[in-house]
Amino acid sequence: MLLTTATSTLAQTEPALGTALTSGSTNLSFRLRSEHVDDAGFIGDAAANTLRTRLSWRSGNWENMNLLLEMDSVTYLGDDRFNNTRNSNTRYPVVADPDGVDLNQAALQYRLDGGSVTAGRQRLLRGNQRFVGSVGWRQNEQTFDAIALNLTPTSTLELDYAWVNDTRRIFGPENGNPPAALDSDHHLLNARWRVSAELNLDFYSYSLAFSEAPALSSATHGLAVTGERELGTDTQVDYRIEYARQSDYRNNPNDYSADYVMVSAGIKISGVRAALSHEILGADSSAGMAVQTPLATLHAFQGWADKFLNTPAFGVRDTAVSLAGNIAGSNLTLAWHDYQADAGSLSLGQEVNIQVAKTFASRYTLAAKFASYQADRYSTDAQKFWLSAEARF
Repeated sequence: MLLTTATSTLAQTEPALGTALTSGSTNLSFRLRSEHVDDAGFIGDAAANTLRTRLSWRSGNWENMNLLLEMDSVTYLGDDRFNNTRNSNTRYPVVADPDGVDLNQAALQYRLDGGSVTAGRQRLLRGNQRFVGSVGWRQNEQTFDAIALNLTPTSTLELDYAWVNDTRRIFGPENGNPPAALDSDHHLLNARWRVSAELNLDFYSYSLAFSEAPALSSATHGLAVTGERELGTDTQVDYRIEYARQSDYRNNPNDYSADYVMVSAGIKISGVRAALSHEILGADSSAGMAVQTPLATLHAFQGWADKFLNTPAFGVRDTAVSLAGNIAGSNLTLAWHDYQADAGSLSLGQEVNIQVAKTFASRYTLAAKFASYQADRYSTDAQKFWLSAEARF
């Protein structure tokens, strides 16, 4: 009787598992990019023509579980006349897009009532990605070997926790310097309370421990208050007020603590948004340290010239004015940044950013992008220009 019951149960579950594996969804995308960098600090100008091919597959559900697999391949078109961090072309500026084939994601997800548990290599996007993100701008994405828990106990409250065992960085897949991966023991906690459209509270606590890069180990605890309000059928205003405190954690040899602050306000009229923001990555002058964000999607902050990927010891104050929206059928973004040191009166320069992008038939995107950084008493003048074409199937 027991054997008959077990055989019957197996017969019932096997077709369901087979259906889940054959009824999944497959996505294919291509991103072709030409990147040119003229930096006064280098002998030659960089020119990088790269193609990223991404193949993703997610199974159907079986016993509340599904499987995600994703592969990335980065190839070069023409000579690699740039420093990809692996080819030793140090006479050229860095374009951090090493070539190769990488397992970007491989994760098993179990769905709960009001939540999920995901284990394996996965993409982790926390808040606006200022502290934890995927670095999606680069051709090889940052992902994490992690166990992540998501809970939505109410319609207005969402909780996220993740333990990260390994940080898979943009410099892979081959090992080198900087490392392609860093052994990690990170604990990432987020709690979001949506009080109303005008008031959202986002608490976060990120405890990062890097065994191979102890100076990057830190504990950051913060709160972001955001919201937006309709002022009419065609006008909305929005704001963000954020504060965090960062200090050394675990094996960090430095004893420091510093503040992070972001204040921004925007107004959108007929789909065009104008905004003013002031961001501070504070410094602890006595320790010679400043707020660091090693897991962030850094390209989205402090200008596209990427002059502040590592926060200098005197910190950075970034005052920015931006304009973005759909104009004449294309998405246009304009921004101007003024950079000052947080500790002392050092002027760090100014920067202009411009991007025009247009999407066709919901799956094809063409974009042109430009960044011009004018140095003052920090770094060197630099101009970057990108042309890209993307297709998603």
